[in-house]
Amino acid sequence: MRIEVFPPGRRSFFVFAHQDAPAVVAYLAVPPTLSARTGMTVVMHGKLRNAAEYLESWIAWSVDNDQIVVAPRFDSACWPGAAGYNLGNVFSGANGRGECLPESRWSFTVVEALHQHVREGFCLEDERFALWGHSAGGQFVHRFLLFKPQARLRSAIASGCGWFTVPDLRVRFPYGLRHPSLSFTPANVRAYVASPVVIMRATLDTTRDNDLRKTRGADAQGANRYARAAHMHRIGTAIDPRSPWRLVDVPHVGHSGIRMALAAQEWASHRSGHQRERLAPLA
Repeated sequence: MRIEVFPPGRRSFFVFAHQDAPAVVAYLAVPPTLSARTGMTVVMHGKLRNAAEYLESWIAWSVDNDQIVVAPRFDSACWPGAAGYNLGNVFSGANGRGECLPESRWSFTVVEALHQHVREGFCLEDERFALWGHSAGGQFVHRFLLFKPQARLRSAIASGCGWFTVPDLRVRFPYGLRHPSLSFTPANVRAYVASPVVIMRATLDTTRDNDLRKTRGADAQGANRYARAAHMHRIGTAIDPRSPWRLVDVPHVGHSGIRMALAAQEWASHRSGHQRERLAPLA
């Protein structure tokens, strides 16, 4: 029998390996109120692969809200570039080029299995989890729901995305769903826009910085992250006006993972039912 002890209210880590996928380091925070009723939130890092830093922004919230928070690190050596991480490692090459890889090797699959591993290890009753990511991590989040529609998600917040895979069967992957190796259908699209997605954008995230993708496909979604978030939300709600998708503005914030984490925590604690919302300015 293997026993691991994780001190409450502090950052810990363990190495998680699933089937034939490369192992990831999983950082986590466990609340002192840990019980079978404790919930779970999974936090996805951005392009810098700085999962440990991301977790630090969630430790106090973990303690206050009786949540285990897990932040897996997909290192650039084993999960290279956007293809390996935020596009899910679905294809061996960039932008959908190359062979379609086995589902067991997808980064999406690793996160789904990681949740189950942690849930079973801590004997949690709730089968669901919340998923949040910023920047490249936000891209991971919105695509996770596309490629893992059966995942047991309570909610998903995609924050500060540089660009999107829109739910449009006419647009070529990775900017849309048209690809000879993918089999998305209109029914899949309708199910996707019925999923619990929050698209969170910062009102000052309007610059075309060096990390922003500037291809023709990305620029068709808007000139910057703020505009592209609106584009994604507009497409989703046009498919189904009853879609629960939310577009949430965070005032007076730029492309900041820490400040967007705080906004996501506020949203999780005080979410409401309007389709487009604006949080109070962060101090």
